[in-house]
Amino acid sequence: MESINAQTQVHPPEGFVFDTHTNIQNEFIEKITLSGIDNALTWLESVKNDKECSYPQALTFEWEEMPSCEYVFELSESEGFEDSYSCVTSTNSHCVTNLKVGTKYYWRINGGKKHSFSTKDNHIRFIKIDGALNVRDVGGNRIKQGLVYRGSDLGSRYRITDSGKDEFVNNLKIKTEIELRKEREGDSHSAVGNQVAYKWLPYRPYKEIFEEEHQRGICKIMEFLSDENNYPVYIHCLGGADRTGMIALFLRALVNESDEFIHLDYEMTSLSTYALGAAEGAAATGFRSRNHTYYTEFLNMIDAYAPGKSLHEKVKQFLYACGVTAGCIEKIVNIIKK
Repeated sequence: MESINAQTQVHPPEGFVFDTHTNIQNEFIEKITLSGIDNALTWLESVKNDKECSYPQALTFEWEEMPSCEYVFELSESEGFEDSYSCVTSTNSHCVTNLKVGTKYYWRINGGKKHSFSTKDNHIRFIKIDGALNVRDVGGNRIKQGLVYRGSDLGSRYRITDSGKDEFVNNLKIKTEIELRKEREGDSHSAVGNQVAYKWLPYRPYKEIFEEEHQRGICKIMEFLSDENNYPVYIHCLGGADRTGMIALFLRALVNESDEFIHLDYEMTSLSTYALGAAEGAAATGFRSRNHTYYTEFLNMIDAYAPGKSLHEKVKQFLYACGVTAGCIEKIVNIIKK
């Protein structure tokens, strides 16, 4: 196999900064920040056209073509290419998705000249898993990337494909699927396959979360997340919006992310087709309606646990009321915080 050591035409070029967000994602975030959620949602409805807008931007790598050559493409966060992603291709290009945000990468062909580029520090990392939707890495801001993923169901309404399973297991290296829906049986298994552990931890979100039954459920979830051996995890309900969104909110609050960023991340579900009202029991206006009713009601109710303080304090006091210990919270923070 011939080594490529002196390429004059490569992409991305040295020092390139790649934006993993799409134009729609960037503009939606900007409009929320500058003009508020109502205006942002009105704009999004005008451009979305029933498309799944929760997928990240993919980066295409290109290099000089060589006659009768098979190429080994390698990509790594390490300059020494330890624990690198690699594939063999007969063409002089390769497309990669699900890059981490705010990260420097190194790449080479056939063990030859090393190239580097970086990704923009977007703080929110969108993920594409074929057959699933509304998938994000909870990491990217104050939480480590690659530990906690959130998204849709994988085996009922939404069905993960073979390529999605490969991404799930081999690239994202997810060890545990956490199911939050009460409707599923506890002895189910992961739709991804036997190589992924399955944990059934049901509860109900929003105002029902303050009921004793669901507080016990929250306690079990937090206890499970306090064991580093369970990570990386994929947390889901049906669409990865409500029950899943509450758990993501708790984790972000525990590492003391700002209230503004927590609310911003919550709104990213609006980029998914799940937010169009296709979910069972959703109002005609879908996720937008839930935001203006259930989510606001939840924020008002949790305020009673630490009136006037940040979500960091409110969530901690609420978790204590659920029976979660300070030691459990400390373990979770030690695992996930940057």
